[in-house]
Amino acid sequence: MTSGKEDARKRLMQMFSGQDAATDAPVGTALLPVSSMADARTGQLGALRGDVKITIQTRQAQLLLTGREPTPERPNRVMGLMQFSKYLGQIAAAAKEDDPWADWTMVLLEEKLEAAQAFIEKQQANVQRTLGSNPLLDIQVAESLAPMRVSIGFASSHAYWVARVITEYDTLVRMVLTARHTSLIDQEMANVLLNDAAKVIRRVFESTARYRQTYVSRADVAAGTELARKAAEIMGDVPDGILDKSRRAKFSPSGVASSPQAGQQMVRTAPADGDVLIAEGTA
Repeated sequence: MTSGKEDARKRLMQMFSGQDAATDAPVGTALLPVSSMADARTGQLGALRGDVKITIQTRQAQLLLTGREPTPERPNRVMGLMQFSKYLGQIAAAAKEDDPWADWTMVLLEEKLEAAQAFIEKQQANVQRTLGSNPLLDIQVAESLAPMRVSIGFASSHAYWVARVITEYDTLVRMVLTARHTSLIDQEMANVLLNDAAKVIRRVFESTARYRQTYVSRADVAAGTELARKAAEIMGDVPDGILDKSRRAKFSPSGVASSPQAGQQMVRTAPADGDVLIAEGTA
């Protein structure tokens, strides 16, 4: 346990190094009135509320964010984060109810997310070297004249991770299109770069395809119930490390409690009635 805490502390130090300390500002205006310390002890605090916005500059990244419903001209549906986030919310809810298959699915999801993020960052570095290959040619990466700024709110922490990876893909697309426009790479090379990067994000979307909500728990697995047996037939046997919780996703939700405990307030991004993706117009 100590090593895990030390690793987390080290990663926090790396993340915060060089950042200026921000001053906390009061959030919200409604207060919970209490007349005594006894009332303060039993008073129920409201859920934490915040706002997250994402900026997208390319059509390729927009498609990964919003997806596309089938049309007569394009009968194949394209999965995007809007649709995928709903599956993630269901899986996170099942994990809270001690569904080991949900926990296992989130571990596999994080593996795909880490691989996608690493691949896109590597390709960004490769294309950046190409853009700077001629010291006498100062090439600035193209930017959209009217980027899309979108408010997002998800029930699952992993959905925000996916959104972050999509923004990295958006940057890569701009870099690749700039390199193609300035004749540093040809169209076929650009297609390979963009398709390969999009595929690693699609693999993230596909990582949860095997999961089925069966309302099974670790107690069912331990007791060998019919419910657990059917779940294993559908999704395979859960690894031991998942069953004993020695192997969990970094962003696994904590178990459901009957009431919020100290230090465990729920954080939501407005609005609170499910996942949202609202375009606010162009900048």
